[in-house]
Parts: sequence; structure tokens; C-alpha cells
Amino acid sequence: MKKQLIILILLVFNFLSAQNVFKSQKQIYLAEYYAHQNNNKKALANYLEAIKINPKTPSSYEYLTAATIAFKLNNNKTAKELLSQSVSNQLAPIDYIKKFKSLQPYKNYEEFKDILAQYDDLENQYFRTLKNPKAYMEIQNLIARDQLVRENDELFNKLAKKTDSTNITQLIELTKKYGWEKRGWILLWHHRGISDDQKFVWDFFKPYLENEIKKDNVNKDFFVDFEEFDNLSNDFDKRIDSGSIYTCNTIGNINGCSHFKDIKNLDKRRKSVGLPPLYFEYFPNNISQLPEGYEYNPNNLLKDLENL
Repeated sequence: MKKQLIILILLVFNFLSAQNVFKSQKQIYLAEYYAHQNNNKKALANYLEAIKINPKTPSSYEYLTAATIAFKLNNNKTAKELLSQSVSNQLAPIDYIKKFKSLQPYKNYEEFKDILAQYDDLENQYFRTLKNPKAYMEIQNLIARDQLVRENDELFNKLAKKTDSTNITQLIELTKKYGWEKRGWILLWHHRGISDDQKFVWDFFKPYLENEIKKDNVNKDFFVDFEEFDNLSNDFDKRIDSGSIYTCNTIGNINGCSHFKDIKNLDKRRKSVGLPPLYFEYFPNNISQLPEGYEYNPNNLLKDLENL
């Protein structure tokens, strides 16, 4: 397995048990839209709706962003609840909360200090709500082993292939027993690409995850990184540059991204995997950097987000 230098922040997640993942994600896109429009009331309302639909879909970053907006609106009670949920639902690390840039103006507020003081209790609350503590610890151990062999080149060259094979086999068994769990992504990522030794991995995970996407247990854009990587690898083998499929902003485009294939149908492809129009990635500050040949009417953005 070829070693890639990946900057990875492992924010742990609860075992996936709730549905409506994409329905929740749509509300997050709308919240981001309204935040960019400086309509904080609507932005907060959409973040709260996303959490109501599925509290495990918003990331720690999104919980803390929503808390920032609540503070701006002088809704300190809601801000405190969102800070609390960032830990009890997504186990946001305490240092991550302390250093979160947009929260710095509020770090001396009593609500902010209270959450830091209650952190251990909130952390325990997270663990008390785990449906499968044993499975949780097993996947934690797989990730720890995965990261250990990547600490230095000598260890990586000696143990990575065997470790990745063992980890993915165990991840398959855990997934069969308990269902897909978000933290397993990094273990699956090490088996990206199409080759004979990866066949057993994707023979299981591709149909399994496609079915989970249909049931809205896994977000629709799950395979984007993997597809972009396969596309890039195929281009490399053929010594061509056909362009990215969905986005330049993905770890799948490890060698950068300069243009898109079939740009006229780009937004149709993006919508098919639950991604908003490309314009949304550049909205509102980087519109001048939109790729050549891309045409979009900004007046349609809100409607397109609502109709994802």
C-alpha cells in the first residue's frame, strides 16, 4: 500500500444508528448559506434543525460554529447547549473547544467557562450513550494500530501492508455485526484504488455502503473521495489529465486539481452524490476563481440547496 501523507484529525463519532443523515446534511448546507448572507437567525435555525433531524450528522466544527452564531444573537442559553452537545454528541476535544477561533470573543462568558468545567461529565455522558461499547473500543484499537505503524518510515515499510490487511478484515466483521461507523473511514481509505488484493474489501463495502446510502444511514457523498482518487490514478497510468469528476476540494485529488471533465454537467453529477452546486464552494468570496467554462446563476443557489 503506497504511503500517503495525510493530515488527519481523528474526532471520534458514536456508532451510527440514526437515519436521515443526508436530510440533516441539507440543513447544514442551508445554515452555511444563511451564515454567508449574515442572516444569523436563519443560520442558527437550520443548524438546530440539522441537530433535531440527526444529532450525529453535524461535526464538532458545526456544533461550535452554531454556538458562535447563538452567542452573536445573544442567545447564550442555546450557545451553551450547543457547546454541551459538541461533547456529548461528538466528543469534541477540550483543547479544540478552547482554541476554536470564532469562539474566542466569548471565552470569558460564564456559559463557555461552565462547559469547560463540566467537560468530564459531558465526556462520560458520551460514553454512557454508546450502544456498543465493546465495538467502540475495538475500532479505537484498530485506529490506534493503524496510526502507530505510520509514525515512521521504517515501521511503515515493515508492517503497514500486514496491519492494513488485518485491520480491514476485522473492520468488515465489526461492520457486519454492528453496522458502519464513521471512524472506520480512515481504515477503508488505506484500501482505496482498484487492484486484485483489494477486491474482497470492495466486494463487501461497496454494496453494503450503497445500501446504507439508500436508507439515509450514510451520506450520499461517501464515495466521492474514492472515485476522485480512482480517476486520478487512472489518468496517471494513461499519462493524461481528464479533469476531476465532482470537486477539487477532496483528499482524493492528492496531486491537485486544475479543471473538471464535462463541466457543463458538473452540477448534475454533484447533485447525484448530494453535493451542492460548485458555486457553493466558492460562495461568496472566491467567485473570481470559478473554473473556466462553468456557468451558474447565483439567484438559483438557495432553491438548489433546498432541492438537493
